[in-house]
Amino acid sequence: MERHDNESLLGKMLVQMTGEELVAIFRMASTVENGGNGTSTEATKYVYGIQDLAAYIGCCASTIYDLKKRGVLDAAIVSKVGKRIVFNAPLARQLADEYQQQRRAEL
Repeated sequence: MERHDNESLLGKMLVQMTGEELVAIFRMASTVENGGNGTSTEATKYVYGIQDLAAYIGCCASTIYDLKKRGVLDAAIVSKVGKRIVFNAPLARQLADEYQQQRRAEL
């Protein structure tokens, strides 16, 4: 991980940012919200791509593809540029759990 200069990130166009730089911007924003004490919000963890989200949740990638196709994970998508997707992992897990409970209740 490379360190990013705050001024250079704030002056950069969003479409030119890498995923790492985008996460650095989110961390800066959460640090400002927390009074500048350098800690980020505990509940926010970002994962890059479907494979990483599947590993975080503990399921196979085809399940994540299916949930994304059904629109279950739409609220957990932080950024999507081309094929690269950044997910809010705790929110994605919560949405997947709620969907699974709903399906079980229907049976």
